[in-house]
Amino acid sequence: MGTIVFLFAIIILFVVIFLYQRKKARERTQQLQAVAAQLGWNFAEEMPLNMIPGFENFGLFSQGHGKQIQNMMYGTASGIKAGVFDYVYVTGSGKHRQTHYQTVVYLEPPNFSVPYFSLRPESFMHKIFTAFGYQDIDFGQRPEFSRAYILRGQDEAAIRRTFNDSMLSFYENYQGTCTDAGGNQLLVFRSGYRFEPHEIQGYVGLGLQVLNLMRQY
Repeated sequence: MGTIVFLFAIIILFVVIFLYQRKKARERTQQLQAVAAQLGWNFAEEMPLNMIPGFENFGLFSQGHGKQIQNMMYGTASGIKAGVFDYVYVTGSGKHRQTHYQTVVYLEPPNFSVPYFSLRPESFMHKIFTAFGYQDIDFGQRPEFSRAYILRGQDEAAIRRTFNDSMLSFYENYQGTCTDAGGNQLLVFRSGYRFEPHEIQGYVGLGLQVLNLMRQY
């Protein structure tokens, strides 16, 4: 009898957690929809990954499974095609299943081209991997940037030209900022972090700063 009561309590707990999470997700969607309206942007609760042209070329979309774009708002910012969305993906399965969330700023400026690269905060594991030859483009004149980030991409010479001194200084001041870019596409986010609705415009502005710095190279 005690075992049945315990199992029933566990089921009830899971149901309560599920309903609470669904309620919070719905509230977030409504709040972000309101932000999109304030910006004069369009909004969609879900979008296919191919909404981002050539999405498979970016490190952000290379991990896990069950990938989804949610709460997509899109329009223009400073005359540039822009969007903000929640990106969700899953790693592992069963007891080791983990769902990852982050909000991403997407910019697609015309008449603009940069080499493909991926920039992430450098973790302890990255440091171990680089000791065994894993690529990490460092800048001897900016040791703080090199300690804080791992920068990767095929065209190292072009990437080095892109990361001018102003760019390096920017990322030193905004540590934790992740960036994927290539061609005329730019994605800016913080790994594992979903922007609060009131932060959206500020992060769009941050993405525009990165873009303007890249234009200097």
